[in-house]
Amino acid sequence: MTAGVPGTGIGGLFYLLAALLLPFRGIVRLIRGGCVSWRAIAGKAGLAFGVFLGIWLTGWLLGLLVGPATGTLKASAGGVPLSLARRENIVRWAALVGGFVTLFLVLLTVQVARFARRRG
Repeated sequence: MTAGVPGTGIGGLFYLLAALLLPFRGIVRLIRGGCVSWRAIAGKAGLAFGVFLGIWLTGWLLGLLVGPATGTLKASAGGVPLSLARRENIVRWAALVGGFVTLFLVLLTVQVARFARRRG
């Protein structure tokens, strides 16, 4: 979950994962003898891939524009060698993993509630 980049919250992650898994769901449906609209599946999966690509390009371009300046500032302000200042920021990865963990917990809670309601 990165603030300011659309599509990176748990709602955006849910949409991306759901749309990217549509081809697999279509295959399962086809095996079970159901009707599958491959055109609709391809459109939604393509849109999700485009959103994912847009998010990646945004992060890459921001890294190109802002990264050198922050690395130089870190190196000069804290006496840290420039090679260490350019290393990956763990906060960035923690935010991404945190988003997926939050999404997993929300989906798990919904499934547990659905199961409990069915039994009760």
